[in-house]
Amino acid sequence: MTLTRYLAEARHCALLIVSVLTQRGLRPAIESLALTEDNRLVWLVAFLDVPALNGRMEGYCSSEMIHHLQTALNGKSVFLSNSTGLRYMILLSKPPTLPADLLFPEGVEQGIFPLGQGFYGPILVKKLRNVLVSGEPGSGKSNFELVIAHTARQNGSKLYLADPDGHTFNPDAWDRAAAAPVASSPNDLKELLELIEAEIAFRKALFPTVSDGGLPPADLEAYNQLALQPLPAMVLIVDEANSYFDHKDILTRLEDLARRGRKWGLIIVLAAHNWRAKDVSRGLSGSFATRICFRVADDTSGEVVLSSRIWGKKAMQLRQPGRGILLHEGRYQLFQAYRVTAEQLNLSQPVVLSPLSDVEQALVAYALEQLEGRFIINRLAQALEGQGVTHHQVQKIGEQFERRGWLTKPAHATDPRRITPELANLVGLTRTGVQAVQARTATALSIQEPVQAAGV
Repeated sequence: MTLTRYLAEARHCALLIVSVLTQRGLRPAIESLALTEDNRLVWLVAFLDVPALNGRMEGYCSSEMIHHLQTALNGKSVFLSNSTGLRYMILLSKPPTLPADLLFPEGVEQGIFPLGQGFYGPILVKKLRNVLVSGEPGSGKSNFELVIAHTARQNGSKLYLADPDGHTFNPDAWDRAAAAPVASSPNDLKELLELIEAEIAFRKALFPTVSDGGLPPADLEAYNQLALQPLPAMVLIVDEANSYFDHKDILTRLEDLARRGRKWGLIIVLAAHNWRAKDVSRGLSGSFATRICFRVADDTSGEVVLSSRIWGKKAMQLRQPGRGILLHEGRYQLFQAYRVTAEQLNLSQPVVLSPLSDVEQALVAYALEQLEGRFIINRLAQALEGQGVTHHQVQKIGEQFERRGWLTKPAHATDPRRITPELANLVGLTRTGVQAVQARTATALSIQEPVQAAGV
């Protein structure tokens, strides 16, 4: 057992804690000790008998006391917890470390945003919210923006970019990779925001055309489960964002988009070297749930971005490029951001993605290759059982395919549904493969001429 090898060390540390308390003229009122493991870290927890202290807790909680304990314990990390009672927490195992450099991973699941690695593994965000980023030159801020842009392209999102310096997002390289030319001037950014507002207006009119139990879909994810033609997410990245905030119209529109854009599939990333309290208005602050701070020259920028003076000061101490502090879902953590290379970006080549997940593509491929295009739930679930795919998942995917018109409607109740040419085309079949599916589909529907698949 992992904890067994720490028993002798735990006993020795407990004696040293008693010795330190006694040396400082404090009552060694240790009620109990616990040796525990959490996230591969081994801790000795010393619970103090609070009633026995008669309300005199200051000496037990002072920074001098914690420093004395750390010195006596040969530099081990000592933490004080007084949220529920009073206890010392001593880290017995080696402190976790972060890599000095971290290349962007290959084969990331579609829809996931890989941000980096924390002490307990990769940080992979499925539903990224609006992001506020800070970091001085050389800290890793610009590369992090490139990671978000690269992931957005890999996910098939519509990418909108603004960069007043044209450095992080050079228009010569990024104009052909984004949904619109890179905005540089305030007027350019206004035009970009108008494009996004027009796209949202289009989606606002489109959502009621599908329904979920009589109600319009709640968000883009719900819409895409019902619609015949899924819509891509939208990602807006604004570098040196506060340089645009002197224009009240831009700030007001960004606040509005940040507040209501998520429903329609919009993610906004605002980045800058320095932030001041006046830069992050109440309208912006409440709409940016994810905060990231790399090395900053002053604690003001860190405090504004991270909403914490303590963590803001810690951001000043970061030295490693790409090392940052992440506030996500109410939790702070130190992490190493991924680094994306020019070869990985490969801006000269457009990214062409299927709107299907890996599991969906595997189901379609198996149905075409092994079942002559028939979508037979039991056979498909059995074939992909080794990949962790359940019968229920296959059934739900089949229902979604049918709603989108990607499966034929059987002429009789006993007839199987079949893969349509449009669905076959989405998994990248060759002309011959699509024509074969067309022939099978036409036979099943008793149609004399096969339907032509889009793009063939």
